[in-house]
Amino acid sequence: MENMKYAEELVREFLFFRGFTSTLQSFDKELATDIGKDFHKDKIFDLIFSLYIPKFQPDNLISLLTFFKQCFSSSETLLISTLSKLEISILRYYIVNCVKFGRNDKIIEFFKVYGDDLIRKDQDWMIWFGIGYMKNPNLDPLFRVYFSKEWFDALNLSVRNFLSEIFNGNHILC
Repeated sequence: MENMKYAEELVREFLFFRGFTSTLQSFDKELATDIGKDFHKDKIFDLIFSLYIPKFQPDNLISLLTFFKQCFSSSETLLISTLSKLEISILRYYIVNCVKFGRNDKIIEFFKVYGDDLIRKDQDWMIWFGIGYMKNPNLDPLFRVYFSKEWFDALNLSVRNFLSEIFNGNHILC
């Protein structure tokens, strides 16, 4: 991973010249404990499913997904397409999680901030705008599948497989 070492040196140089010495020390400390010296797909998976979604942090979730989209070259159309489909499913799971925990306020907030952009990308989002106002969306034929354990398990597996592919494959990120 020659590119990774080069990137680490660039970060180190930036932090040094900007005078961010405590950040530089933290960076070096984390690098020293980096067992795999490689990307940690499990850490990214945990960010999505153990932090950003359960802690209702859609800004961080969308930033992470946007970062991944920016990392692929335009020639990797299959990966970009797959990521776009996963993004839709991950965001839908975020909404389902909000419903499960009775956080309709987070659904309303989510659509206030991201609704226009989602509708521009995919008209299928239109029906999702009403989910926060439904009494039992988990019983509605349009949403039932998204509340099932099978769908969640399939989403988890798909995200893990995607992360494995991009970090273990021959794909150059960023």
